[in-house]
Amino acid sequence: MFGFKSQTRKQGLVAVVPGGDGLAVAELQMNGARPRLQSCDFTPWDGSPEANEKLLAKKVKQFGLAKRPVTTVMELGEYSILSVEAPDVPPAELRAALRWQIKDLIDFHIDDAVIDVFDAPPSGATGRQNNLYVVVSRTSAVRARADRLQDAQANLSVIDVPELVLRNIAARLPENEAGVAMIYLTRERGVVVVARQSMLYFARTLELGYEFLRQGMNIGGTGPGDNPTFDRLVLEVQRSLDYYDRYFAQPPVAGLVLVPTALPVPGLDDYLHDALGLSVRMLDLREIVDCDSSLDAHLQAHCLAAVGAALRQEVSTL
Repeated sequence: MFGFKSQTRKQGLVAVVPGGDGLAVAELQMNGARPRLQSCDFTPWDGSPEANEKLLAKKVKQFGLAKRPVTTVMELGEYSILSVEAPDVPPAELRAALRWQIKDLIDFHIDDAVIDVFDAPPSGATGRQNNLYVVVSRTSAVRARADRLQDAQANLSVIDVPELVLRNIAARLPENEAGVAMIYLTRERGVVVVARQSMLYFARTLELGYEFLRQGMNIGGTGPGDNPTFDRLVLEVQRSLDYYDRYFAQPPVAGLVLVPTALPVPGLDDYLHDALGLSVRMLDLREIVDCDSSLDAHLQAHCLAAVGAALRQEVSTL
C-alpha cells in the first residue's frame, strides 16, 4: 500500500513486522507456483526500547536487508479502510479527488492524512459498480513505522495492512475459488475478511482479541447461545457474511478459516461451526508454502502477518 523508494527489486520481498510481543521476519522464494519459505523467524522483545531497536538492527543485518526490498505491516487501529465511489477524473488527478472525497469521513484533518487505494469488487447493485477501497492513516503513524525500519538500515519498499496480508493468504487456499472468510486476532483486536478469487470483498474490524475470547473458555455451555463471549464473535462474523451475501450478491462462502493465535482459544472452531453452520478450520501455513524447518502453530501465530506480507505481488502504488 504505502510505497517508498526501494534501492532494488531484483529479489522478492522480505517482511519484517515488529509486533506487540516481538519481531517477526519472513523470507519467501517465489520462483515456482508454490512459494518456499526460506526463513521464518520470531524473537520476543527484550523489554527495553533500546534493546528492542538493537534487535531490529541485528535482524536487518542478519538477513541482509540494507539492499533487499523490505515490506512491513501496519497494526490494527493505525488506519482505516473506506469504501468510496470512484471519482470520474483522469488517473493523474485521482489522489487529489479521493482526498477531497474522504475528508469528512475521517476524524482528523485531511492535510495530516496519507492515503492509498485498491480495487473494490462490483457490488451487484445497479448503479454501484465502480467503487474503490481507500486506506487512510495519519501521516505520523506511517512515518513512525517507516522511520523505525529505516533507522535500522532496512531498505523499506512498502507498508501493507493486515486485510491485504490476509487476502494474499486466502488467494492460495483451496476455498479461494468459491470464497472464504478468515478471522485474524491479535491480543486486543481482530479483523474478519471475506475474499473470493484472489480479491478482497469485505473486511470488518473487531474490537476484541484472543484475550477477550479466552475469558469464555471455561463457561459451561458449548452450544450456540451458551457462551456470551464467543457469541460476540459469532455476531460479528454473521453480520459480515450477511453483508457479503446481500451487498455483493455472491453465493455463500465455502468456509471459515481461523488464523492461529499466540495463545490458543480451545473450542472456538467447534462453537463457530455450530453457531454459523459453516465449515470451520484452523489455518496451517504449510498448505500454501513449502518449508524445511518446523512451523508449529505458535510460530505461525507470530509470523502470519510477515508471511502474508512477503506473499505480496503488487509493486505499484498511487
